[in-house]
Amino acid sequence: MEYFFGICEWSLPVSGPLAIRLAKEAGFDGMQIGETGGRQMGYPLNHKSVQEIYRETAQKYDLKLHSLNLGALLSEGTMNYAEGTTKGEWARKSLVKGFEACRTLDIPIIVITVDPTEATFDHVVSHLDFACRLAKECDVEIAIESGRTLEMIERLLCALDSDVKICMDILNPFRFGTGNAQEQIAGFGKEKISHLHVKDSKRELFQRGQRGCVLLGEGDGGFAESVEALKAIGYEGWIMTENYYYLPPMNDGDEDFMDLAIRDLMTMRKAFR
Repeated sequence: MEYFFGICEWSLPVSGPLAIRLAKEAGFDGMQIGETGGRQMGYPLNHKSVQEIYRETAQKYDLKLHSLNLGALLSEGTMNYAEGTTKGEWARKSLVKGFEACRTLDIPIIVITVDPTEATFDHVVSHLDFACRLAKECDVEIAIESGRTLEMIERLLCALDSDVKICMDILNPFRFGTGNAQEQIAGFGKEKISHLHVKDSKRELFQRGQRGCVLLGEGDGGFAESVEALKAIGYEGWIMTENYYYLPPMNDGDEDFMDLAIRDLMTMRKAFR
């Protein structure tokens, strides 16, 4: 099995080129970047000078820009609105800008987080169909992340004509009370999982809006059990930590966020060795 270990940009208290440099110094192979504010900040990741700095920094420190996460789609909830509405058009523009950034920066994967309900399911499918057309034009893989049930996510995938994969977050089903991570891993299978988000937390923090984490294996998120489930399906590839190394309860302000990230990296390497 071959594994690569990365970190999400927002797991660190700094971003952009500084986050890229620190990720490399910590020993990570790659990074999932955010969109530096996206629509509300005027799509800075689509600015030529910003792109040049990202590219030069990644090359200088030999760190792979593994994927781009369109976080504003979730935070603004625009995927749940119909095409033609103001928010629905915000979703479409964010998708267009995201794929353009991936193409320019040679980022092979775009992560789209969706949170459909029965009432908004068709709107989400419509936007994802639009994203699939963009993905074909740009030769970029779509990885969907969702905190919904396995059944809802499978319905979503079946409604799409294109081959879309999953960004499997091993904590989300427990945190959102929508299922069991190990069952989802087995349900999706090796071929359907694009890459992993790994994080851990305490049961009292399993609630929406709560980002606080603990070191991998020290919480109630079933990290060890998820690792065994992944090995059972023969998963290999990228594992991204999405723990928050600057937030309590892991960090009360006196901890070194770099030391914490390095400890989790060592845990990841040991677990998947």
